[in-house]
Order: sequence, then C-alpha cells, then structure tokens
Amino acid sequence: MQGIRAAAVRAFLGLAVWMCLAPAAALGQGEYVIGGGDSLQVNVWKNAELSQNVVVRPDGQITLPLIRDVKAQGLTALELGKAIAEKLSAFVNAPNVTVTVAAAASYRVFTQGAIANGVFTLSAPVSARQLLAQAGGGLPGADLARAHVLRGDTRIPTDLSISARAREADGGSLLLEPGDILVVPVREVTLGRVLVVGEVAQPQALAYQEGMTILDAYLGAGGGTVSADLKSVKVARRQGEDGTVEIPVDLDAVLKQGALPANIVLSPGDIVIVPFRLTQRILVVGEVRTPRALPYRDGLTLLDAFVEGGGGTEFADLDSVKVVRTGPDGKKQEVEVDLARILKRADLTRNVPLAPGDIVMVPR
Repeated sequence: MQGIRAAAVRAFLGLAVWMCLAPAAALGQGEYVIGGGDSLQVNVWKNAELSQNVVVRPDGQITLPLIRDVKAQGLTALELGKAIAEKLSAFVNAPNVTVTVAAAASYRVFTQGAIANGVFTLSAPVSARQLLAQAGGGLPGADLARAHVLRGDTRIPTDLSISARAREADGGSLLLEPGDILVVPVREVTLGRVLVVGEVAQPQALAYQEGMTILDAYLGAGGGTVSADLKSVKVARRQGEDGTVEIPVDLDAVLKQGALPANIVLSPGDIVIVPFRLTQRILVVGEVRTPRALPYRDGLTLLDAFVEGGGGTEFADLDSVKVVRTGPDGKKQEVEVDLARILKRADLTRNVPLAPGDIVMVPR
C-alpha cells in the first residue's frame, strides 16, 4: 500500500513540474533569449547542493553538478529549466527547476548616424525611444522622423520625432532585440540652415546668413579634426524637386593659399561634408570594447591598436585577428595574426607594424 502511495506522489509531482514547464512550448516573442556571457541562477527545489550561479560560456553552454554541460544559449529561462529538469530526472525524483537571468551580458544593441555611436549592453529590453534617450538624444541635424531599426536584413521605420508621439503614431515604442541597430539619419535639408557634418570639431546645423561661405560654415563648426581631408570637401545642394548636386571644394587651398574663388557662397539647406583621410587612420573593429578610428602615427603596431581599442570583449577570437591592408594597386590584402600568442608569450616578433589605412579586425 505504501509503495502505491509513493508512486502516486511521484506521479503527482511529475505532473506538477510538467504543468509548470509546459508553457515554454508556446513562448511569446518578447521572452528573453539567453546568450553568451549571461549570468544565470539555477535553483533546484529542496536540493541546495545542485543549485548554482553560473555564467554562459562562449560556446553557449553551462556546467552543473551531476549532469555536466547543458546548452543554454538560444533558450529562454523556462526552456532551459525544462532541459535541466529532464537531465536531472535520471538522478532526482521529479526535480523542480527554476532558472533566472541574474545579469544579461549578451543583450547588445547598436546606434549609428546622427546619434552618439556605440554599443549598449542592456539588462532588460528597451524601446527605440528609450535607447535614444540613453544615448543622449540626437545630434544637431538629426532627422528623428526618418529613424529606423536594422534587424538582420529587415529595415523597420521608427519615427522618433515628438510629433509622432502627439499623433499617437509612436514608432519609438518598438522594443529592440539583441543585435538591432538604431539608425538616425542626418536631415537632408534644414530650411534656413546650413548643415556641417563629418570631420569637424562640432558637427551641427548653423543658421544661414546672407553671403555665408563654406569657410564661414567650416569655422562655425569649430574647424576640422586632425583626420579631416580638406582637399576633398563637398557641398551637397538640392537641385529641382528630387535631385541633388555635389560641389567639390579644395578647402585646404582656401585656408593655405587664399584661393578665394574656391570659397563658394552657400545657399540655405546646403550640407557641407568634410571627409576623413582614410590613409591617415587605423580602424579597429569587431570584438573590441571600443571600436574606433585611431590617428596613424609612426611606429604604431597591432598590439598598440588593440590596446587603444579597449582590448577584446569576452567573445573575441584572438587567435585569428586580421590586418586588412589596401595595396598601391587598390587590391586588399589580409594578414592573419595570432594575437593570443603575442599576449600570452610576449612574442613581439609577431607584433605586426601597421601602415596608414590599415583595418584591424578582431573576429568573434
């Protein structure tokens, strides 16, 4: 009789656990998906020795007592709890498992355009408008009405203007997903303004004044950065209903040689674009903490660029770092470097000297 009762209790507990975990099969899209680097709290009811605080490894797995490795990446907390319970059932009668995401490190979103560019690691989902606020709002000249979110190959219009909120068409309420890129474009034409963008100290929209020249606009934006290519400045000007014409200007000649004919008079709505000298920069991209463009200097090495980029993230594959270099013939060449060996063994013989225009790529 006692054996029958014990079997009935086990069956009841097993059914209860299944009922708690069954909703995982019908999860909504808003459920958080676990990723590499996330901190998880795994609790096994009445089994404190099996309860653990773990971090999801770069390979997407976690390690727990008795059952060893379990895949966590790509699952929700409910799905992972079910997977752990199934494995533990070989050792524990009707295990009751709950998983909590204690800290989300894999929830990263990006910003681009007329907004503080960067990578944001979130602890909870935020809307596009909330991310705009977190990034400090749009830069001068930002066209918030034409903002959009890039999600894989999909472009999602996301009107972040105040007028959109007033008319209850707030596209900014879109919740961002890991890997999303919030893009805020520059306003194409600002009535009564001249927009100065690119390699200037203070990109901004300047109030247009009669007789305003490109030199006035350049100085009004604080002048150029050390990487500005003043020989290749352009003025984008609206022409007709749908057309735009680009006027090249050698601003370097205006400044150094007093070439006044090149100091053209601007029109309202003109956009002054000051590009950077690619050959005078080193780009550090990929899995580094601060992707950036570094001014080139003599003696700059791969290790210098890596350190000035903040070092690698927890996902960086330092065994296969690449230096991409454009040759005199315009063809790109790739040099693969084992940066892990340089760091671990101080083997500076492999520390590649960089050249102007090189791109340092740290893969995932």
